[in-house]
This record gives sequence, structure tokens and C-alpha cells, in this order.
Amino acid sequence: MAIFNRARLALTLGVLIAAAFLLIGCGAAPVTGWSGATIANQMIYVGGVAGKVYALPIAGGEARWQFPKDPQQVIGAIYATPALTDNTVYVGAFDKKMYALNATDGTEKWKPFEASASIVSSAAVGGGAIYFGANDHKVYALDAATGVKKWEPFVTGGQIWADLTFADGALYVASLDHKLYVLDAATGAKKWEYDAGGIIVTKPLVEQNTIYFAGLNKFFALDIETRRLKWEKPFEASNWIWSNPTIANGSVYFGALDGNIYALDVQTGKLKWNSPFKANDAVRSAIVIANGIAYFGSDDFKVYAIDVNTGTLKWSRATGGRIVASPVVADGIVYIPSQDRSLYALDAADKSLKWSLDLGTGKPNTPAATK
Repeated sequence: MAIFNRARLALTLGVLIAAAFLLIGCGAAPVTGWSGATIANQMIYVGGVAGKVYALPIAGGEARWQFPKDPQQVIGAIYATPALTDNTVYVGAFDKKMYALNATDGTEKWKPFEASASIVSSAAVGGGAIYFGANDHKVYALDAATGVKKWEPFVTGGQIWADLTFADGALYVASLDHKLYVLDAATGAKKWEYDAGGIIVTKPLVEQNTIYFAGLNKFFALDIETRRLKWEKPFEASNWIWSNPTIANGSVYFGALDGNIYALDVQTGKLKWNSPFKANDAVRSAIVIANGIAYFGSDDFKVYAIDVNTGTLKWSRATGGRIVASPVVADGIVYIPSQDRSLYALDAADKSLKWSLDLGTGKPNTPAATK
């Protein structure tokens, strides 16, 4: 038991050190973010690596608008994927502020709400409110139309990096204090909590009265009504589970810092494939599934497409940087940002490049050919 505890402590310390370098770079603030893209009404909304939010047509071309409009002004690193509802784009940044932008022209709808620490998690939207967590350990709820607080922030015991989940009037919050919190979305009151025994950075997935989430290297399926484990025991990966889980065809999919992509039966927690698919480096990206194919990125600079039934490779394509953000797939195109400052649009069937956008300038670029 002592050996196990020492090993788990070493893993915890290792991932915390790695996460610190990942988030703060070499100085007092992070040098970049890893915002994913959101698609709505034939438009793409994405946070750029240079502290800008961009909106552009899904066909590509120059950004229709950027926020802030001044080319010299930035809002800090953007880790959050923009949330969109009622023609408003909501995005938090490392400058501690939550912004509400008009989806048509990028103008501000209300004065930015300022938390007391940086914002990493993406906002959840529901019931006329937006919900998000921050590095001040707090969960915030704002009126979506006005930006006014709906209730006093709920305080957890750790920073909140994971995206929040809103479902059936409840708010599911994961914290670095090892706990999953379930709050009443209307009041912010805690309904219950669950200690996962390790730091949680993944977005809770709620499906058919079950919550799927990871605590460090363990993956849980928790019955919402009984608050008991659905499986005999949590699944254990060999390293920290970073990627948000995805469910399709009776299986839950996620990646880990060991480079493995895992597919588990949702009823039993048993591995679906004979062995996990392995990328050449850590996988932090969510596994996004469309038409029987799973798409994701890796720290090895590559975008992957694998068969969800067999876990075998369909194709991979290199970019010029690490891929931490999750892809989005629409109409046969995979849209995925890379740390090489580009948003790629790839043909989902054959990985051919449709176009790419410079996430530093908001203008089209032509990356060097990769394979």
C-alpha cells in the first residue's frame, strides 16, 4: 500500500509540475492558450493564440471580425472554447474577465465581468444564465443578457480548469481539489459532492443518469441518483487523463498523457478494443466522433482519425505545433487549432487541407505541406 501511495504521489506531483509549466510558461503569465472552435450558423468562433477572438465563415477566408478590434490590443491567453447562444459569444480569458460579444460584429454586449483570478474553463449556458469556474476556486453564474450575478459564487477547495456541464437544472463542476460538485443551477446551493481521489481537469459528461469523469488517472462512471459507482471499480490509465470524455455507440472514449486513446463499455467499464490506440505523445484533446471515425490531436503535432469500432488508424496529418484544443467536425470537415498559430480545416475522409487561418492575425495562411 505504501508503494502504491508513493507512486500515486509521484504521479500527482509530476502532473502538477507539468501543468504549471503548461499554463504559465516561463514567466508570470501564460504565453498562449488552447481555445477550441465553435460552429454556428455557418460561422466559426475561436480564441486565437495571441489573445484575440475571431469569427470567420466555415468556407475560410479572412476573419469577419476580431475582438479586441484594435490590432495592438489583446485580452490575455484564451483557454476557453467560445460558448454561443442567442447570437452572443461568451468567452473567458486569462485576464480574469468573462466577455459577451455580439456574434454578428464582435461588439461587446455588456461590460466584461471580472473574476478575482484567471479564467481557464469554458462557460456552460442554460436557463438564461452562463456558468463558469475560475482559478480563484469559485463558480460564477451570470445573467446571460446583462452579465449581472445571479447568485453569490460557490467556493470549491481548488482551482477550476475543467469546463462546466449544465444538465436538467443542475451544474456539474470539477475542481483541482479532487472533488466533483453538483450544484443547483438556480441557486448555487450544493446538492452533493464526490471525492475522486485525484485532481480533475476533465469536463463531466452527463448521459442517461450517469456522470463520466476522471480524477488524475482514474476514470469514473457515477450513478446520479444513488451516487454510487456504476462499474465494479474505476478504470485506471497509466497516466493523467486530460481529455474530455465522449460517448458513442455504447462506449465512452478519452485520451491520456500516456498517449493512449481508451474506449470503454459504458455498462461495464471494460476495454472495447484489444489494446488502446497509441499516439506518439500526450493526448489532451477530446475525442470527437463523426460517422464512425474518431478525430483528435496530440502533443506529437498530429491530427488523427481512427476507426471507433477497432481502434485502428485511418489517417494522421502533422501540423507545425502541439495540438491541445479539441476538434469540431461539421459537413465532412475537421476544424482543429494547433499551437503553430493556425486553425486547420481538413477533409475528414482523406486529411487534405481545405484552408487554414493564422490565429495571430486572423488572415488566411498556407502552411508548409505535411503528411
